[in-house]
Formats: sequence, C-alpha cells, structure tokens
Amino acid sequence: MTAPTPPAEKLRAMKGGVVWVPSPLALDADKRFLEGWQRLLTLYYLRSGARTVIPGAHTGEFAGGDLALYGRWLALVAEVVGGHGGVGTFLMAAVSGPQARRQAELAARHGYDVVMVAPTAFAGESDEDAVHSLRDIASVVPVFGFELQRAIPGSREYSLPLWRGIFEVACGAKGASFDTYRAGRMLRVAAESERRDELVLATGNDDRIVADLGGLFPFSVGGGQVVMRYDAGLLGHFATDTHAAVRWASAVVAARDGAAWPLPVPERHLAHLVNECNGALFDALGGFENSVWGVKRRLTQLGLLPAPNCFREAGRPGQFEAIQAAYGAQPVLSDEGFVAEHLDEWKREVGL
Repeated sequence: MTAPTPPAEKLRAMKGGVVWVPSPLALDADKRFLEGWQRLLTLYYLRSGARTVIPGAHTGEFAGGDLALYGRWLALVAEVVGGHGGVGTFLMAAVSGPQARRQAELAARHGYDVVMVAPTAFAGESDEDAVHSLRDIASVVPVFGFELQRAIPGSREYSLPLWRGIFEVACGAKGASFDTYRAGRMLRVAAESERRDELVLATGNDDRIVADLGGLFPFSVGGGQVVMRYDAGLLGHFATDTHAAVRWASAVVAARDGAAWPLPVPERHLAHLVNECNGALFDALGGFENSVWGVKRRLTQLGLLPAPNCFREAGRPGQFEAIQAAYGAQPVLSDEGFVAEHLDEWKREVGL
C-alpha cells in the first residue's frame, strides 16, 4: 500500500509548519459548546499566523468523548479556516481511542487533509497490529503518527519496528516523548526511511521545544550523513499567546537555517523562559493534572474565552499566579497588546 498523503500544496504547508495549534474547546459553566467563542478562538489562531488549528487533541479534552460534539467542532474549524485561513494553512484533526476510525470518517467528510492518530487508537495491540490499525485509518484519510509521553495514560513504547511501520503509512509524525533518547529514535528512523524527504516531522516536547525547533540532528545512513530537523511544533503552549509564539518559534527556525537573531532576548535565554511558561501553564509540577485549565485560564485573561471551563479540570491554588508571573515578566512571550488591539474587531467578525 502506497502511503496516502495530503494534496501537494497542503503537504508544502505542513513542511512550512513552525506553529500548529491543538485547539481548546470553548465551554460554558454547564459544559455546553460555545460556538461563537470557538469561532473567535479559531480566528485568533489564524490571525496569529498558525498553520493549522487542530480539534480533538488533549488541549480540547478529546471533545469529552462525545462524537456528535466532535463532529460539530470539526465543521466549525473547517468553516473558519475555509473563510479566513488563506494560502499556507491546512486542516488537521486529532483522532484517538476506540472511536478513532469513526472520528477519521467524520474528518474526511468535513474535508480534513490529515488526521493525527494518538496511541490510544491502538491500545493493547502489538506493534504489527498497531500499524495495521493505522493502515485502516489511512484508508479513510491520510494519517500522521503521534508518540505521547509515557506519563500520560494510553501511551506506549514506540519501538524501532513500530516507527518503521508508521513511516511506511503516515505522511509524518509528532514526537512528544519528553525524552531526548526516545525523540532521537523517531528522528533516526525517519533519517533511514526512503521517504525521509517527504516526511513531515513535528515536536511536542514542551520541555525542550526551543532546542528541538532550533536543532540539527545528523545520523549516519548508508555510509553518509543525513541531517534531520523538525518542521513544526505542536504543543499546548501554542494554544495561547499564539502570535508571540509564531514570532519566537519562527525566529528559532530561521536562526537554525542561518538567519540573524531578531529577538530582544538571546536564544539560550528564550529556551528557559519558554520552559518556565510551559511549567506554569501545564501544571507540570502537579503531574499535568490541570494542563487544559492552565491554557484556558490564560485565554480567559486575554479575553478570548469567557471562563476556563473544562470537562474535568478546575485548576489548583497558585497556578494562575504562576502563569501571570511567567507571562508578565517576559513580553516576548505575551499576546496582551496584540489581542487588546484586535479583540473587538474579531468579535464583530464572528458575531459576538
């Protein structure tokens, strides 16, 4: 089976990547979907320069497992991207768990270019069966692999054979192992693949995102050297203060490729500042138990959500203060001015 891939222009958009946003889900206090606020949030991401806005990921609590809600969310994002996305954007959805195939069918129905398949889609399966499941989903819509950090329920060990099978089927993958050595395993298999030039690689390693996006990773292959690099970042941090994230992440990638450094803080300092922000947003020292709430609380502060309502999370004492401190100390990471300038205009556009 030849690996299904998105249309050539969409694959180019993925390769041009840098910032991909896993979208939160806008909910009211009764956990009902707020379509107007979801439109506002999606428009904000596009105006900030995100290449894609991804429904169904962890940051959106997997739509609470509600397939009908997931479908409404897919349709809304596709509509907003179709109206405001322009050249250089693409449609990606996240699929997971026992509903992954049905979710992929919904994504295909709504015109999505690719789906990112979480390891929960093949929970308990052997590596061989996992690749078979991935092929099954790829018969519906092109797929993108996804390794998840081992601390999260539903994760699994991604062996060399599993990565080889994934890169036979998928158009690329996101590595979010939070483990330098496991991340290297994905890059090595991609380097050894005959498809390496067409594969799209994204990093979701929150704790080393600057180093990943700025890194060059050489491997010995067939007696020569192959240098791999990440095309994009896909992590919850990008779901808030996105305009600033596009600026600093693009600067990191450009510097990697030889451009002068344009930001007021050195790159080696930026890496630490971003990690401090990640740690506060995702409740890292609290075992990531309030990672969605942290993102939504920051978006609420910016005026992009009415409240940080979640299906399961409610924050913890001191978390918001830590988030405020992380952003307040470093304007290079903050969208406060950008959002204040445009928020009323965006609200009019979406009818809020």
